[in-house]
Amino acid sequence: MNTPRLKVLRADEGSHFSVFGSAMTYKATTEDTGGAFSLALETTPPQGGLPLHIHRREDEAMYILEGEYEIECGDQIFRAGAGTFVFLPRNVSNRYQNLGNTPAKFLHITSPGGFEQVVQETSLLMTGGRPDMQKVKDVARDHGIDFI
Repeated sequence: MNTPRLKVLRADEGSHFSVFGSAMTYKATTEDTGGAFSLALETTPPQGGLPLHIHRREDEAMYILEGEYEIECGDQIFRAGAGTFVFLPRNVSNRYQNLGNTPAKFLHITSPGGFEQVVQETSLLMTGGRPDMQKVKDVARDHGIDFI
């Protein structure tokens, strides 16, 4: 693990990935933060999002920047618009969906860091068309994430 040091990225800089139609730009990775957290900006297409899943290794936080999302965490379902902060604890099922007809955006923080590894591997599986969903599930499971 690297020792954290100053890192400055401009608006369009970072590591870019595409997963389930969403564009993700990682601004801080586990390597940057000494393992403490990872931070990404996600742009979710209209009606896009992630299906129900469980993170076994990391907690997640979302800060909604644009648009409105429906978020499910455990037995709660709610709407979250711009300016809303949401904490999603590990070992609790969650999903989200952009409710709008335009792209929506949020900051995504995972702690501890490392979630960007599954994003990178999944993004590679999604290049060139429809991915083999079993391979996507296998990659996720290797990183402590179960799709329900």
